Amino acid sequence: MKRLLSLVAVLSLLSPRAFAAITAQGVEDRIVVVFQPGTSVADQLKAVQGLEIVDEIPAMPALLVKAPSGLAAQALARLSALPSVYGAEADVWLNWLEGAQPATFQQTAIPSVEAVLQTLPKLKLAPKAEEAQWGVKRVNAPAAWSSGQGVGVNVAVIDTGIDPEHPELKSRVLGGINELDKNAPWADDHSHGTHCAGIVAAEFDGKGVVGVAPKVNLYAVKVLTKEGSGDMFGIMNGIMWTAQNNIQVANMSLGAGQAMPLIQYALKMAVSAGVTVVAAAGNDGKAVNWPAAYPETIAVSALCSTGVTNAKLCPSTAEGIATFSSRGPEVAFIAPGVLIPSTVPLFADASGIKAYSGTSMATPHVAGLAALAVAKGAKGLDAVRAALKAAAEPLPNMTASEQGAGLIDAAKIR
Repeated sequence: MKRLLSLVAVLSLLSPRAFAAITAQGVEDRIVVVFQPGTSVADQLKAVQGLEIVDEIPAMPALLVKAPSGLAAQALARLSALPSVYGAEADVWLNWLEGAQPATFQQTAIPSVEAVLQTLPKLKLAPKAEEAQWGVKRVNAPAAWSSGQGVGVNVAVIDTGIDPEHPELKSRVLGGINELDKNAPWADDHSHGTHCAGIVAAEFDGKGVVGVAPKVNLYAVKVLTKEGSGDMFGIMNGIMWTAQNNIQVANMSLGAGQAMPLIQYALKMAVSAGVTVVAAAGNDGKAVNWPAAYPETIAVSALCSTGVTNAKLCPSTAEGIATFSSRGPEVAFIAPGVLIPSTVPLFADASGIKAYSGTSMATPHVAGLAALAVAKGAKGLDAVRAALKAAAEPLPNMTASEQGAGLIDAAKIR
C-alpha cells in the first residue's frame, strides 16, 4: 500500500513515460474508473485501495486500474457503489476496425470493416486534372476553396496514426500522440489512419490526391495498434487529448457494436471544450455503431457513386447508400464511401495511394467539411452541425435513416 500511496501522491508530477504500454494482456482484470468532478487525489486513492494503477486521465479525472486475478468483478461492483465514482466499467480490448467483439460482450460479432475495405490495383500519381477524386468532387469541395481551404483549423485523426513523411501529408501533420504507449511513435503502422487523413487534408499540389480541406493542421492521435486493436481507456484518452489541445474537429473512423457510457462521458467533455467529433456509422448494414450512435458525434453513412456494379458495395448502379453502410435515426449526413483513393504509407502501396471503401472513408469527407465550416466561423458541435445541415440536400430514393440531412455541398457552407 505504501508504493500505491507514493504513486498517486505524485500523479500530477509524473511524466507520461511513468506508465507502461497498454496491451491486450491482462485486460480481463482492468477497470476504468471515472471520478466525480473535483474528487481529490486522496479520495481517488481511497477508492482504488488494493488495486494497481495502470494509467490515468487527470483532467477527467479517471484511472485505469488492475485488480488481482479473478477479483475484477468484485472490485468493479465495489467501485460502482462509491459516491466519489461517476462510473466504472470493465476495460475491453478489441479490433475497432474489424468490429470483432470480445467474448465478454456476449454478442455476435459485427461484420469486419476490413471485410468491406476494397482495394484497387496500384495507382499512379494522378495528373492535376484528376487530383480531386470522385468523393472530393461529389461534396463540391473544389468550389469552396477560393473562399477558404481550412487554414488554421486543427483536425485530429483518432485512429492508427498518420504517416508524417507521406509527401501529400508531410506539411500538414504538425504532431500527435500515442495513447497506447507514450514512449512509442504515433506514426501509422497500419494504413487506415493515413488514408483517413488524406481524405481530410491531402495537399493540393497537382499530383496524387487532394483532401476536402487541404490547408488544415493535422494531428495524429494513435489509439489503435498495427492490427487495428486498442482498449476503451485508450479511446477515452485520445478523445480527452483533443479536448486539451485546441482541436476543433476530430475524425473517428472506428467503432464497436456495444455502447460504452464512459466513452460518451469523454465525448461530452470534448464537446464542452469545443471539439466537433465526426464518427463512422459502421459497416454492418444494420443499426449505427458506437461512438457514432451518441448525440455528441456527427454520424456519417456511406454513399455509392453511379456505375459501381459490385453488389457487396452498392445495391445497384444508381447513386445510393452503400450495401454495407449502417443506418438509423442517428445518421446526420451521407458522404462518399466507396472506392475512395487516398494516401497510405509506402509499406501499404509503393505508389502511396490506395482505394478503400467503408463508412471509415465517408467520415473524413464530413470531417473536412466540418473544418471548412470552422474556418468560416462555426464554433463547437452545435454550430458546425447547423452549418453543415444548412449546406446539405437530401438525395432521392433514400430515407432519412440512410442519409440524415443528405449530402453536404461545400460551396454552400456559410
